[in-house]
Amino acid sequence: EKALDFPNSIYGFSKKAQQDLSLILGKLYNIPTVVLRGFNIYGPRQSLSNPYTGVTAIFISRFKNNKEAVVFEDGLQTRDFVSVHDVVNAFILSLEKDKANFELFNIGSGKGTTILEVAETLSKLLRKSGNIRVSKDFRKNDIRHCFANINKAEKFLGWKPKVTLEEGFKELIEGSE
Repeated sequence: EKALDFPNSIYGFSKKAQQDLSLILGKLYNIPTVVLRGFNIYGPRQSLSNPYTGVTAIFISRFKNNKEAVVFEDGLQTRDFVSVHDVVNAFILSLEKDKANFELFNIGSGKGTTILEVAETLSKLLRKSGNIRVSKDFRKNDIRHCFANINKAEKFLGWKPKVTLEEGFKELIEGSE
């Protein structure tokens, strides 16, 4: 939860402003408010053509079009991928539990997965081996590692992600055909 205390990007700043505004308004007008910070959410029926749906959709689209997946840096940067099914469960639990009111929770898998591992897993599931290029290019303001500390969600909500990355990616691929 400390990661957004001092955001290093406009995107991070806007997220922090939204969460702070929500919690302040909720407390001010006594409207039960919960902030759930979703990390890299993926799932079936996710658009492959929308550039904002994330790296999984980009890689799947490229593999399906017999193009190489381009992995930035050395591919060892990590992100936290969480299934939409686990996210929906977190939303339901946050609505059902009064002790969640006026709290903020990170909703992710709780572990980092390398971008190279994401590309390799999707390549394997789509049977498109050898179609990955590690570019060594860096993107301005990209962070090296990002994954959720989900301890508070486990404690307050009794929530834990259940969908494994491979299970979720299989469903993502099947749901995007």
